[in-house]
Amino acid sequence: MVKKKGRKKNPNAPKRPMTAFLLFAATRRKEIKLADPTATVTRVAKALGEEWRQLGDVERAKFIQLAEKEKEKYDLVKAKFVKMKAAESGPKRPPTAFFLFAKERRPKIQERFPEARVTDVAKILGNEWKNLATSERRRFKDVQEELKKEYEVAKLKWLKKIRKSSL
Repeated sequence: MVKKKGRKKNPNAPKRPMTAFLLFAATRRKEIKLADPTATVTRVAKALGEEWRQLGDVERAKFIQLAEKEKEKYDLVKAKFVKMKAAESGPKRPPTAFFLFAKERRPKIQERFPEARVTDVAKILGNEWKNLATSERRRFKDVQEELKKEYEVAKLKWLKKIRKSSL
């Protein structure tokens, strides 16, 4: 088995809701297993799939409605979780001088070269930044320094708040 790379799941994150088919399968799995105790997982899954396909619209609608209710509950819980996680994550780091420059210049470049891909625009921005006059570059670095100071103040406030809440 190949191990997945990427972010680790937060163990406190809400569990995703079951689909209509999974809700149906949960009600029928035991009965199918009782009818044929030697049935493998694959055979049970095939039988469930076949029953689901044969299911009438009225019966299927019940499970779809249940799934929709579960999804609504999940959406509410997830919204609270995301809000809580955002509050715990602290202030956002300030952009670098180059990103401030890029934010200002990107729309003008895209206007001049509407067919340009993202990578092409990035190359143009990199070249412009490299050839930018020192005085003009200083302007972006000053803004960066100001934003960095604001970030440091916000970070200290956030750390104090976190320390208070953990006591």
